[in-house]
Amino acid sequence: MKKVLMAIVVISILITAPLIYNRAKIEWNNDTYEMIVPYEEIRELAIRGLDTDTIVKTLYDNGVRGISFEPTGIQDLVKQGLVMTLTKSDLFSMLQKEDENTRESILYSRENGLYVLLRNDLDDRWENAIVKSFGDRIDKVTDLPIFKGESIYFIKGISKEELTRGMGAVANPILTRPIGFDENLMTEFASYGFEPVFRIGNNINENNEYVLDQMKQLQDKLGGHKIIFTGNTMLGVAPHKDLKTEDAEQYALRLVNEGFVLMPIEFTKQDGLNIYAKQFNNKIVRLHSLDFFDGRGGYTDRATRAVKERNIRGLYVHVADIKKLEEETITAEQSFEVATQELEAITSQMADKHQPGIAQSYDLLQASKWMTIAGLVGVAAFIGLAALMVSEKIALLTFAGMLLVAAGYIVTGATMFLQAASLVVSIVAATWAAISGEYINSKKDMVFKFLKGAFLALIGVWFVMSLLYGNQFLVKIEEFRGVKLLFILPIVLTFLHVIRDHVKDLAMTVVRNYYLVIVAVIAAGLMILVVRSGNDAGEMVSGTELVLRQKLEDFLFVRPRTKEFLIGYPLLVLGMYIIYQGKGWEQRIGKYLLAGGAIGFLSTVNTFTHLHIPIYLSLLRTVYGFVFGALLGLVLIFLYRLAKKYWPMIQERL
Repeated sequence: MKKVLMAIVVISILITAPLIYNRAKIEWNNDTYEMIVPYEEIRELAIRGLDTDTIVKTLYDNGVRGISFEPTGIQDLVKQGLVMTLTKSDLFSMLQKEDENTRESILYSRENGLYVLLRNDLDDRWENAIVKSFGDRIDKVTDLPIFKGESIYFIKGISKEELTRGMGAVANPILTRPIGFDENLMTEFASYGFEPVFRIGNNINENNEYVLDQMKQLQDKLGGHKIIFTGNTMLGVAPHKDLKTEDAEQYALRLVNEGFVLMPIEFTKQDGLNIYAKQFNNKIVRLHSLDFFDGRGGYTDRATRAVKERNIRGLYVHVADIKKLEEETITAEQSFEVATQELEAITSQMADKHQPGIAQSYDLLQASKWMTIAGLVGVAAFIGLAALMVSEKIALLTFAGMLLVAAGYIVTGATMFLQAASLVVSIVAATWAAISGEYINSKKDMVFKFLKGAFLALIGVWFVMSLLYGNQFLVKIEEFRGVKLLFILPIVLTFLHVIRDHVKDLAMTVVRNYYLVIVAVIAAGLMILVVRSGNDAGEMVSGTELVLRQKLEDFLFVRPRTKEFLIGYPLLVLGMYIIYQGKGWEQRIGKYLLAGGAIGFLSTVNTFTHLHIPIYLSLLRTVYGFVFGALLGLVLIFLYRLAKKYWPMIQERL
């Protein structure tokens, strides 16, 4: 039975090898990152005295290749002096010299809304866009004596006064409604070598859908094909969860068919992302936002880690704080100086492998169903092999149980079956790797069992990467599930395994006070371990630790996991040595330390469950963990031997 299960595991690994190779190749070849700056901030710096040509040249020289543009709204035309907006009160004040009937007709006959006065030299396309955007909500006004010959419209809605009364400044949807992109402006920046990036919100419908038509025209003309959605919802997403979402699916299908690429913002929950990701076949470019003026600091490290370690290929860079500029707490010159310094630091510290340019989505990663099934059968065989340590009957039951999981996937195609199998094989691999050091007969055996444990952990890793395969995992639309269980169960299972032969002795042991202290310390350590685990966990990391981590990162290109090289593997090596040298209770302590060694192996497996991290980086990090952890383990052995030698002398003096 053992030979049959081993053969199945080997065959499964050979069948799924093309998947691992293909993912590694695709990750390695996509090495261009794109820095994108919002045009609004460039405009704000220029308004406050900076030369536009200087801004543009400096940005380009420091690696910026994308400029994001939002569709123009009435408020943008107001800023340019092309349009004036008036409330009823404004207009009433302007009609002081008119007769009372005219003034009262203005004040009482109109619905709520805004008057929009257009300058005579305003381009006709903007007037047409305004009229189309508001449909039956807009009327041309011809009965105002003081505006004879002027183009003035009334738009039904909420006035500026009503929006701001008692609730602070709120964006008026009349002023912010998209009416079209400034084609001349985008063409100008494209001539400088920048890629136009479209930023749109969930405020486009059948009345102003021509904004999307214009995006397609500009894409064909200027080459820009990336979309960033503003706010917390994507285009077409219903305003309430109980409402239908067909609009989102239709818009997503339209945009993907027109060749656009989606850029979701990391750490920003945007409703509709899963709908869009499905239509886009998960071919998206992840975006990380950097605001040099938010006071968080560490922008260079965050940018380089995002590109190098998290498969992020877009950096959305804020080069000005518009609010601070308006409040005059910072000058345009100071603002741009800060931005320039940060951009220079990012490009100089970025790994040589990654170059600034125009980012592309990852090539399509897609496993055939029979390859995935082969991976699931391999997982069943691997878990069955581990269960043989208990009995053949248990091995058969676990093998059959995992085949049922495979059957569930075959019937439904649901990802949750793959995630469940990945979690189980991760836990089993980390546990099996740790308990492989239970019997040590020589120093050579220590080396062999350490390598065997590493090999078992990496087999588990292989199956996780084979099952959770595809762009949805590469760009973090879908994730490995059950990280907390992975951080607890291997430790618990390893401990239960090593105490199985002397549970009765432990139960009969007289409990001393310091035993309770030891248990409390171990429990606290496990709690901290779990809290600090997870793909996006808010880690309780001190400033000193962050500095040390960065030093390791700078020196080694990628830092090994602290849990591996400082805790798990040193304890494993020490535990195996004590098992080899010790007798009686001392040997038992060595076996208990294997539970601590499980921390190293579960961390190794966990490293590869971060499926948005390139394989070559995870592998390099793991090798560092093995090597440094083993070396520190030798240091612990040396300290242990010293303590054992001198402890009797110390006891005599005490």
